Amino acid sequence: MFALTNTVQAYPWGAPDGVADLVGRAPSGGPEAELWIGSHPAAPSRLDDGRTLDAVEGKEAEAILGAEVVERFGVRLPFLLKLLAIGAPLSIQLHPSAEQAEAGFAREEASGRARDDPGRSYRDAYTKPEVLVAVRPMWVLAGLRPGADAAAALRGLDDPAVADLARLVADAPDARDALIALVTAPEQQGAVWAQAASSAADEGDPALGWVSRLARQHPGDPTALVPLVLRLHRLEPGDGVFLPAGVPHAYLDGAGVELMGASDNVVRGGLTSKHVDEEELVALLAPPGTDAARLAGDDVAPGTRRYAPGVAEITLHRIDPAGGPVRAPERPPGPALAFALGAAAEVASSGERTILDHGRAALVPADEREGCVLTGPGTVWWATIGDVSPGA
Repeated sequence: MFALTNTVQAYPWGAPDGVADLVGRAPSGGPEAELWIGSHPAAPSRLDDGRTLDAVEGKEAEAILGAEVVERFGVRLPFLLKLLAIGAPLSIQLHPSAEQAEAGFAREEASGRARDDPGRSYRDAYTKPEVLVAVRPMWVLAGLRPGADAAAALRGLDDPAVADLARLVADAPDARDALIALVTAPEQQGAVWAQAASSAADEGDPALGWVSRLARQHPGDPTALVPLVLRLHRLEPGDGVFLPAGVPHAYLDGAGVELMGASDNVVRGGLTSKHVDEEELVALLAPPGTDAARLAGDDVAPGTRRYAPGVAEITLHRIDPAGGPVRAPERPPGPALAFALGAAAEVASSGERTILDHGRAALVPADEREGCVLTGPGTVWWATIGDVSPGA
């Protein structure tokens, strides 16, 4: 097993000392948005000897990743585990399917722009399904409201400037046309809708409250109205949500553990100073019927809850061994990332023991997975590929 040191991403939307507060480490004095655990080249975890995880997996692929993972995903860890501490709302965004990622990456590579060019949406050729599980209460926008629901929410703003948006979706299956209109609004129309957003008052309606907050944070941006167009979810600790490719979303507040396909592809549509690619977001919107899915988790064994979205890249388990030793899930095959929160935990396998201090992580290689046992007072987040047969 490999104990891992992991990078904290200091994105501006991060909560002040947010990761430090969650994992009990020394504060940085600035925003701390995400703790990355994995081998993604943008911020790979490091072993105690200083090597990066992506370098090690490339040299010892069969032992670390296992033959099946290498065959299905190549020589790379196909998932990335994160801890999120949200201090300010993130952008409206979605992520591409595998086919869309390959095409978009090839197109942007052919353009000659560097991969770290801020004008790019595609940093790699991989898809990015996401599971988010709250560890503190969270507010999340995820998926499109039904058309009639969005129309009623827009009318609830009591502003004639949005009446056209309400009419646009009143008889539609979902609110995609209203989202598209907001994301692609010409300057003059966008200014009208942005002014309508700035007039929103909370009055006990969480969606209107978020419109008001977003309008203050992003003056002049008509997409501040999206809480009336997208579904607003309140996640309590232990509640999860799955975001398939093409589903628009924005994380607003709180803290959670996120497991995703190992990709940094983000197509943004608003509420950000970063690159916005309105046309690509519209082109990639999932077809009607594809939506975010709430995941309560399934209790699959004593002390073990599984969040399984049914995709090839990711399955997340929350393991609570405080009541006694818990055998880690033996399926699916391949490596696992183990991350302790709340207190320390121990991972033991084949005579080897690794202590995970609160906020620390380890990679359990494929050839060490059998008979792995977890003990200790800490909660362990256990990340693997999806337990889905190839081609399913």
